Amino acid sequence: MESLFRIFKCVVLIVQVIFSVAICSAIDKPQNCAGQPLYSSHGVESGPVTSPDGQKIVTMERKEGKPDDYTIYHVQVGSKQLKARLTGFRTEILWSPDSKSFAVNQTEGGGGIGQRAYVFYIKSNHLHKIDVSTPVEKEFGRPVKCEVGVDPNTAVLEWLDPKRILVVAEIVNVSICKCPGTFMTYELSFPDLRILQIYSQAETRRRFSRSLGCELRPADDSCARTWQKLLLL
Repeated sequence: MESLFRIFKCVVLIVQVIFSVAICSAIDKPQNCAGQPLYSSHGVESGPVTSPDGQKIVTMERKEGKPDDYTIYHVQVGSKQLKARLTGFRTEILWSPDSKSFAVNQTEGGGGIGQRAYVFYIKSNHLHKIDVSTPVEKEFGRPVKCEVGVDPNTAVLEWLDPKRILVVAEIVNVSICKCPGTFMTYELSFPDLRILQIYSQAETRRRFSRSLGCELRPADDSCARTWQKLLLL
């Protein structure tokens, strides 16, 4: 009888382990987003990308480098070509409505971590880079428990107008954090990047659902509410 009880305990333990592995695998398994923008449905992943006024063209040149891969952005403005370099890959480009700037969402890490956003403002003889992620990371903080300290993934979802952008901050979508893949969004003034408004995940869906890319659409609303209800009081 005691032997049967030990066998039963072993079977229960094995089932628990299998169940836990299955949950972690499901959480870590990326969405099938091949051929789709990850963060912004408006983002263009491959060039050439023409500005709304038809006068400027962005092309991307991806390079393998040490220690990190990088991308060179070439902007054709009439007979003039400007260029800039960013470390990372998996690019999304979004032109501003006035064709004076373009946003870049790019993965600088890997494994679901290290997504950041920039805006390039076109000057007469160079591209001026503006780091969009840093003020959003600072405001977002680390609202859920993670096994290691990690900043949120950030990306520009859309240009609301030439002077305002909508930026998402996402809990990294891997099982090291609670509520992986859940997010909030921030309306920022441009180019000074003042935070004008903050939206919960649910409110973002109501207002800006058409802008959500493949990575964000499946995010768990109920899990998001558990940590956002305290932040948005």
